[in-house]
Amino acid sequence: MSLPRPCGIVALLTDYGSRDPYAGVLRATVLRAYPKAQVLDLGHEVPAHDVATGSLFLGAFAGRLPAGTVTVVVVDPGVGTDRRVLLVRSGDGYWLAPDNGVLEPVLGGDAEVRMLALDHLGLPPRSRTFHGRDVLAPVAGWLAGGRYGFTALGPRIDDPVRLPTLPPHTVVHVDHFGNLITNVGAAGLDGATHVRIAGQRLPIVGTYADVAIGALAAVVNSYELLEIAIREGSAAARLGVHRGAGISIESAPGARP
Repeated sequence: MSLPRPCGIVALLTDYGSRDPYAGVLRATVLRAYPKAQVLDLGHEVPAHDVATGSLFLGAFAGRLPAGTVTVVVVDPGVGTDRRVLLVRSGDGYWLAPDNGVLEPVLGGDAEVRMLALDHLGLPPRSRTFHGRDVLAPVAGWLAGGRYGFTALGPRIDDPVRLPTLPPHTVVHVDHFGNLITNVGAAGLDGATHVRIAGQRLPIVGTYADVAIGALAAVVNSYELLEIAIREGSAAARLGVHRGAGISIESAPGARP
């Protein structure tokens, strides 16, 4: 497969938050490496150190960014250790992140994975606590601006860290609205009519507005995953449910399981 041509966009997804200067420093470092870069903030509110949620958020962007985008993902509880830093070509874009499983959504069959050759890239001395600034941001700028090509940044590897697989029918994330996002894909809902969770039996509906305000229901969300929600309320608060909770699916009589 031919390599996508970098388009000059560098996208950033981190757990840095907005209160401290870290996200701004990351943007500034990208622009110092490539002043013509267009820097796109995908979000900086991944829960601190939460690799699994960072991976889930990343999956929302896979296949939706302009071709040739270089995406930097910094959720890095192992910063400063001997964990590797990866550069992945997947689909029509490039993805930079620590090797801790956060890149799981882009490690499909067509992905090419490389380990950054940090000792050969001419980087200045690195902080033990801020590799986003000292490694990932400058490399992203260099790749976006054409200073280095993809294959020149490090050797190919075939053993990136993968996220452990969660049990099926599990809540994997509670979003800002209190919606409970599960790992049940839309394709697995053929004939399904109801969901059971925390002792409640809920209908599967098409939109939030298909039930009354304050009522619980399940919908297929924008991730194409089943989500437990309350219309204009927090399902997490009502049910007392968090990540890791199990659900069960009920189907109409005679429907395919």
